[in-house]
Amino acid sequence: MRKRLITYLSLLVLANSLCVSCSKPVDFDQINDFEINPVVESSLIYFDEPATSFLDNGEQIATIQDYVQVEFFNSEFIIENLEKAEFVFEITNSINRDFRVRVDFFDDNSQMQHAFTIFVAASSNNAKVVSNYTEVFEDGTLEALKNTSVLVFTLNMLPGAAINQNTLGSISLKSKAVFYLNIDSSL
Repeated sequence: MRKRLITYLSLLVLANSLCVSCSKPVDFDQINDFEINPVVESSLIYFDEPATSFLDNGEQIATIQDYVQVEFFNSEFIIENLEKAEFVFEITNSINRDFRVRVDFFDDNSQMQHAFTIFVAASSNNAKVVSNYTEVFEDGTLEALKNTSVLVFTLNMLPGAAINQNTLGSISLKSKAVFYLNIDSSL
């Protein structure tokens, strides 16, 4: 019985000390000062095309085109929190032809919102020629990006030596998007 009484008293003292223990007052209004600025990177587009990709039934073609649907640019979260964006491109060319890469931004109504072009130098000896390009989106161009729902990538081979089944080399493009966000509690 005495052992049981000691156990109960110990538990009572422990429970009482937990209830009346010291603590700092918590300022729940601190959430009003909450702000984070994450930077998010995402792969955008990648391709690697040999010179023979510019042949169709043995005939030379000058243009290859592809598109990507990007509905998240005009999501409420992006519209409210995106402060800046960058599209970063690395293009490697080992074909003896100059190229032009054009990126077009279209909204849901197929209206062009923005466009830019990257020129890529030829490789005279099939050695890799690397070109880097960054397109920055701020202010008006950022608003155009937020209205974008389709990106169209057009690769044009510029005039030069004829391409045939034996033409060496390739052209590759790697790209990423970098998004600078500002998320605060006032939203």
